[in-house]
Amino acid sequence: MKVILATLLLVGVVFFTFNGCKSDDSPTNPATPSTKTMIMGHFGVDFSEGKVGDPETALPNEKIDGETIAWCPNGSGGGWMTGIWFRSREDKLYRIGPGDLATITAIDTTKWSADVCATALKPGDIWAAKALDGYVVFKVTAVATDSAGIANGVNWPATVEYKFSTTTKFN
Repeated sequence: MKVILATLLLVGVVFFTFNGCKSDDSPTNPATPSTKTMIMGHFGVDFSEGKVGDPETALPNEKIDGETIAWCPNGSGGGWMTGIWFRSREDKLYRIGPGDLATITAIDTTKWSADVCATALKPGDIWAAKALDGYVVFKVTAVATDSAGIANGVNWPATVEYKFSTTTKFN
């Protein structure tokens, strides 16, 4: 009996030594979403892949999480050329407010807004949105807020720092 137990113990040690935890094994939980930067525009954005469309290279429609527009996308409407808004493909969006993107660890999906017309994108503001394949929080770092800047071109660019997650958690 002692020989059998010793043999089983030896086999277990050998198995663990050669097949145990490896330093390059992926963790069971996804890594903390990293902060990335992009210039999103009117020709679509895919946050999970970090891609933006342009007039010459459109993103596939089934990949577009949203786009920038120069009119209010929903709610009270209007606002033509008075600001730049983000139109979420999923119609789920809310303004968190000014702050530090690093402090956002989760979003509250009960806060989706049906009317964001009073709050066009502006530098310093953080927004949460539902993407096609997850969730995103983004902080606007640059966007035109004057009529001349808004009218300059049809792409309506907004530079953002963002974090994408497949869940509502960003920590």
